[in-house]
Parts: sequence; structure tokens; C-alpha cells
Amino acid sequence: VPALGYSIYHLVSGAQKQPAVERRPRFGAGSSTSMHEDQGSIENEFYHATFDLWTGEMTSLVVKAGGWEALSGPGNVVAREQDGGDLWELEGTLNGARFTAMTRHQPRPRPLRSDLSSEFVGGSGVTQSGPVFSQFQVSHPFGSGSFATRVRLYPGVRRIDFETQILNNEQSVRYRVLFPGAINGGVRVDEIPFGAVERPSAQEFPAQNWIDYSDRSRGVALLNHGLPGNNVADGTLMLSLMRSARITAYPFFGGYEPGVSSDLGLELGKQMTFDYSLMPHAGDWRDAAAYRAGMEFNHPLIVRKLTRHAGLLPPRWGWIDLSHPNVVVSALKPALDGSAVLRVYEASGRPTAGVRVKFQPEIAAADEVNLMEAPIRKLDVRNGALEFDLGPYEIKTVKVKLQPRKESK
Repeated sequence: VPALGYSIYHLVSGAQKQPAVERRPRFGAGSSTSMHEDQGSIENEFYHATFDLWTGEMTSLVVKAGGWEALSGPGNVVAREQDGGDLWELEGTLNGARFTAMTRHQPRPRPLRSDLSSEFVGGSGVTQSGPVFSQFQVSHPFGSGSFATRVRLYPGVRRIDFETQILNNEQSVRYRVLFPGAINGGVRVDEIPFGAVERPSAQEFPAQNWIDYSDRSRGVALLNHGLPGNNVADGTLMLSLMRSARITAYPFFGGYEPGVSSDLGLELGKQMTFDYSLMPHAGDWRDAAAYRAGMEFNHPLIVRKLTRHAGLLPPRWGWIDLSHPNVVVSALKPALDGSAVLRVYEASGRPTAGVRVKFQPEIAAADEVNLMEAPIRKLDVRNGALEFDLGPYEIKTVKVKLQPRKESK
């Protein structure tokens, strides 16, 4: 599908083929066991994933290119941990004399202070395969609440997509999903607005769309959808899903008034859905284009079902054409004078020369502008296209004047 455009696809009916379904018998509700032998698997051209059909944990994830195992232990396991923190700080109240919250180290969940979703069973896992996707799903009790997860693989897509539902009935707890990786001595990189930054391990930081842990030859990216609390500790990628917390120990200042309840932060009795994705890859995050994968995961294509009809528009059309995959359009808006304002940035941290941007219709003139859209300098326009260079993580805002549209006769 072209950038800022559309493509028309036609559905053709054919012989109906039922997806293959594998089921396992059900244990008694609420039972717990450490003995799991029944396995199910799904795969596409990139990955082969195996699951424990009783608990839902991912027991193996083989990357077919290179034939390497991406996990060192069960993945997609959710840990429920005791958390005595508040709305600002984890595992403790915020010190009012400190200017920075969330400075405590956050190791892997500790025994006796956490419960794992893999310790509970009660539902039968199901694997399904078909021409559009293959999936695994399971649901079972999780302490006084519940746990359900669905894992999907799509042909042609280098992501493993997860949708997990948690029903919480506990106070002062935190839920984190765990993926123990097989990468030793890796480097952690988090996406931030308009770039990426290397960060220390064992400390939770907010990441925009993804976090990556790699040893330069191979790695694993964890993509999130509105779940910024990311961490890597001892090679395990962790994503905070939710917390049950409230204000506990603050006097009458800072926007808090005694007697005003913050109990909504406990998130009791609510079933919440969380979307995240895993992407093992060769090389580092740049080679894997983690920035593109994160944007694709958070901004999926919009589908409209239509009936066949006549019209003037072509079956495929795009408004913008960009020459380099590491150059990202972050904004496009009309200006007050009728021009278009385009903002792009370089996403891989590498200098990029000869960036070429082409519009439909063609560009007549272009100026680099500041954030107030005041002109800085003229930019080259050659054969109706805009050309410029970008430095590492550079942000550039451009005002473009387009050629008048030719009216069709």
C-alpha cells in the first residue's frame, strides 16, 4: 500500500477450507500443577512457536533463518508481584525531596513475592491454522482473577502478536509479562520520540513503541501498544501491563487533598486487554528496522469493505513517495497560506544523504521552516521532487507549495 494512500484488493470466493484445530482436555477449574507435557505449535515462514497447552506459556521460539532458539525459558508468562508503591513510584512511595521518580532497580520477579500465570491451569489451549493466520489461545484462572492470551502469526509478517487479558482482584500488585531471551551480554536500546537511546539494564524506563536487546549479531525486539514501562534484566525482556496502586502517604499539597479517594487506581474487578509483539531478528535494531515495526504495530492499515462500483480514482494511489526507509514522516498538515507542512526525521541514527520526497501533484517550491513555520532557507526542488540531507536523528520541517492540479476533461 503506498504511503498516505490506498490500494484496492478484490476478494474471490473459493473452496472453503476449515482451519486445523487441536484441543486438549480440561483440568478442574482453579487447579495448579508444575507437570505439563502436552504441547501445541504454530508457525509461518519466519518462526516456529511451541506452547504449553495447559498454562499458555511459550516453551520455544525458533527463528527459521539461522535455526536459533530465541528463548532461554518459558515466554509470555505474566507475573503478579506485590507492589507497595503509589501512582508515581514502584515498590514504595515517592520521596518528596527527590526530583526523579522510578530510580529503583527492577530485577526479574522474585520468588515468594510474585505469582506466575504458568502456575495456574484450568482451560484447554487451542491451536488453529489457516491461510490468513495461525494462532494459539488459552484462558484459565489466575489467583482470584483470570488470565487469557492469544498469540498470532501472519504470513509475510516478522512479528509474533500477543493479545492478553487480565482480570485483577488484588490490591497493591503489578503485572509484568516476561520473555527470557537467549541473548548473552546484549545491549538494550529504547525508542524515544524522534530517535532511540541506549539504556542500562535492570531499571524500568518508558519506551515509546519498542525496546530491543541484541548482541549485534542477533536480537529480540519487544513492541508495545500504549505500554511504556519496559525493562531488561538478566537477559529477560519485561513489559509492565498494569498496576493496582493508589495515593497512600502525602500531605495536603501537590494536587492531593485528604479525603479525596484515589481507589480507582486499584483497578479492581476490571478485565483489561493488552497488546504487544515480539520480533526476533538478525543484527541489531537498525538492521531489523525496529522503528518501522513499532510504527506498523501501532498504526495498522485501515480496511474498508466496499461493493464494486465505477469511479474516477485509480485502483492504487499514494500522496507521498520517500526514497529512504529510515526517513519517517511524523506530521503532515495544511498551512494557513494553502501550502502543506511536512515534518520528517531520521530514525536509525545514521547520516542520510540525498533524501528525495515526491508529492502528488508535484512540488513547485519548498522552504525549510522552524516550529513556528517561519522560513529558514530554500530547499532544492528537482523534477518536481524535494531533495535534502539528514543527519543522525535529525528532524526537519518543510513547507511545500504544490503544482496546481490539472483538471481532467
